[in-house]
Amino acid sequence: MKNAKKTASIVASAFISLCFVAGCGSVTFDPGNTISKDELIRDIDVAPVQHAKYEEYSKQVLKDYEKVAKDHLKDDEIDIEDKDVIAAASTAAAKLFAYACYNERHLDRYVYFSNQEGDTNLSTGSGTAVRQEYFLRVNETENTCGYKYHYTIKKVMESSGAMSMFKDQFESAKLRIVVDTDVLYRLKGSKLEVGEHNDVLDLDLLTCEWRTDSDWGIPDKTRLVKGDFIAPDKIAKDIVDNADKEDFTIHGNINILAENIVSHAVITRDESENGEEGYVVFMSIDTKVANEDKASLKMLRNANSSGNCQWVSEDGASGLTIVFRLWENGLFRMYSVSEKWKGSIAGFSGMADSSTTYYYSYSDRDCDMTKYLEMLEEAKANKGE
Repeated sequence: MKNAKKTASIVASAFISLCFVAGCGSVTFDPGNTISKDELIRDIDVAPVQHAKYEEYSKQVLKDYEKVAKDHLKDDEIDIEDKDVIAAASTAAAKLFAYACYNERHLDRYVYFSNQEGDTNLSTGSGTAVRQEYFLRVNETENTCGYKYHYTIKKVMESSGAMSMFKDQFESAKLRIVVDTDVLYRLKGSKLEVGEHNDVLDLDLLTCEWRTDSDWGIPDKTRLVKGDFIAPDKIAKDIVDNADKEDFTIHGNINILAENIVSHAVITRDESENGEEGYVVFMSIDTKVANEDKASLKMLRNANSSGNCQWVSEDGASGLTIVFRLWENGLFRMYSVSEKWKGSIAGFSGMADSSTTYYYSYSDRDCDMTKYLEMLEEAKANKGE
């Protein structure tokens, strides 16, 4: 699987996080790496055993699509360019993506890692940056409290103009550890570096040195409990109603169930080397429809700290495409969002050509919080607690 590219939110959020100098009373406690390269995510090719809440709905969507597709064959293969097949695939793809996102509200545990690279061009300079995110969530159950370990590291690899002069302002590292369902410990990173190569994801990991922040042992407003079940016919409304919220469910900053927003889609069977089956789906988004959709623009602009950015298409190609792989039960195996948008960021106009790829795992060993709780205890000890 090829490495992904992204910079859209990298530059935008940099203006907000002007620096990550340690706060008063903070202490360094981690000698370097955020997480061992060998312990990151090991089971992205292991099929999940957890139940997917929307599994039956995903399977019905696929049956409806295949019923149409099998009536339009060309040389004994589905004619993926037939207009009826495209229409059926576009409707099915949007629902499959939405169901996969909403499945996460009901899982006991899951983890994902994202790698983002790309170029951003502003009126005052340009830059190439890498952003990596690691998100592990364990929801509260009858037998355990909730836990979360979530970090993002953003590093500028190349820059010119104003972005070179203020390179440090475009870089940051943040870590949130939540224990006992709603107790938050926040940390900041410094000394950002490109670390060792991860063979499973086939990329170099960003590392940093963590330092305790001012938010230490405070109540977290987002409790780590499973979300309410949203009936399939209510998901479209839920996406719109929560578009301007901080913690919405849909991914990709797009109202994927808006009418006619998916202009083209292809759905094919996907078989792994170990014999596990699923689906791979390609969606091309109509950027004209997306730019006229209020919910989509709210999510895009909030994510990029821009009041006027919008997607753009060039040379007849969509400015927004989504590729995702699903396990047989409808859970994400991975998804990648590639997009182009233009707009103003903190007074500077510019263009971002970006993509983001997320890799998922649901295994017990990948979702084990033990090493992160030990990391927290080390931080507490160094802080004198």
